[in-house]
Amino acid sequence: MIDASQVRKNKKLTITASSNGIEKAEKALIRLGFNSKTNFAKLQFIGRSTVTKFFQSKPIQLDSFKRICQALKLDWREIAGIADENRLKPLTRNDSSSSELVEGVEQGQAPRRKVTVIDKQNKKIKASIVLEGDINLVQNPKFIEWILQDYSGDSINIIDIKPGSIRLIVEGSPEDIERLRSRIESGELKELRGFPVQDIQILRETSEDDQNNEFDQKWRLVEEIATSGAVGRDLRGADLSDADLSGADLRGADLRGADLRGTDLKGVNLRGAKLKGAKLSGTNLIRANLIRGANLILDYLIGTDLIGVNLIAANLIHTNLIRGYLRGANLRGAKLSGTNLSGGYLSGANLSGANLRGANLSDGYLIRADLRGAKLSGAKLRGAKLSGAKLRDADLIRAYLSGADLRGADLIRADLRGADLRGADLRGAYLIRAYLIYTNLSDANLSGAVVKNARFGNNSGIDESLKRDLIQRGAIFEDLPGDRSKSLTPIKR
Repeated sequence: MIDASQVRKNKKLTITASSNGIEKAEKALIRLGFNSKTNFAKLQFIGRSTVTKFFQSKPIQLDSFKRICQALKLDWREIAGIADENRLKPLTRNDSSSSELVEGVEQGQAPRRKVTVIDKQNKKIKASIVLEGDINLVQNPKFIEWILQDYSGDSINIIDIKPGSIRLIVEGSPEDIERLRSRIESGELKELRGFPVQDIQILRETSEDDQNNEFDQKWRLVEEIATSGAVGRDLRGADLSDADLSGADLRGADLRGADLRGTDLKGVNLRGAKLKGAKLSGTNLIRANLIRGANLILDYLIGTDLIGVNLIAANLIHTNLIRGYLRGANLRGAKLSGTNLSGGYLSGANLSGANLRGANLSDGYLIRADLRGAKLSGAKLRGAKLSGAKLRDADLIRAYLSGADLRGADLIRADLRGADLRGADLRGAYLIRAYLIYTNLSDANLSGAVVKNARFGNNSGIDESLKRDLIQRGAIFEDLPGDRSKSLTPIKR
């Protein structure tokens, strides 16, 4: 059994296949008898999306690139178009790309930095830098890395942060590491982002052979998990990125801090799994089972995101997703009843048809989110930002929407019976044919709301003046005597 503790690497390098390389890879695919790219990906335990990116000349992680080339019996350097170069082509590091956020740095703010993959003649060494302070206060390691590069050279990278005061493990060329040591020992570099520098020690050298060994260990671990599962296994900090683990049994697995970016977890059983601090951006979790106990407390995912994560029909009942960053995530048809998404960032997320009964979405950012046909009865949406959200045909019976921002929201045919809309901003909202019987509208702002054929009745917060105004705008009040729909609806002229 592979020791997962040895398959932990924070540094992510990406590389792109050249046009000539793609042509050779396509021919190799046919020559080796792979009947499709999907079949090839499955047999290599690589995520289908990663293989697709490779053949589209899009950047993918270096270890995944090597894995694909190895399976196609091709030289990865030749496919990348760098075989004849003495030094390898600069590769982009993922740290500041759109696929990963660094706490305190907005997307697009940090410049893309370049690193060079080592070859046999270009060794790198590691050093340990000890800082005085609390490791929990290190929120922007990227800034610290840039300071180190300014003092020593661009090859310096932080590859790990460990407790024991604050212990930074950095890697770089021998020249840059020596320059860094000299400047620390001379007192020229005394502190990093407010943390006093206490010591620096040179660690062992690393070469491409070491790097390849790490890659091999990663993919052996992936194969092991894909074929035999990992029930209750300790996979803390393991690198499982870009892998195809679809259908694997990961019940009770400890995946805290694991790198699952771009991993295919379709249909995976994650019941009882520990996922605090896991990197999940771009992960496919279609029909994954995370029912009760799959702990996804995302306020521990500092600098991480779930942008674009695929959770179609996933079971996340009663899961804790406090302050989850799920912009653009696909949660269509997901089971989210009782889930805590308070303070979550779900702008543009697809929650259509999702079961959110009793879920907590208070103070959440759901601007332009798709909640069409969602089941939200009894859900807590106090103070939620829902401007421009699609809530057509949504079940919002007895939902708590006090103070919610619903400006311009599509609430056509939404069922809001018994809902609490006190102080809600409904300016410009579309309430055509919506049901608002017994809805509390105290201090709600309905200016410019489209209320044609919307049904009101027994509403707190609606005085006679507002009632007349709404009727003139096409609303129907069912708490009035007589044939309400005819006698109180404006007569067409």
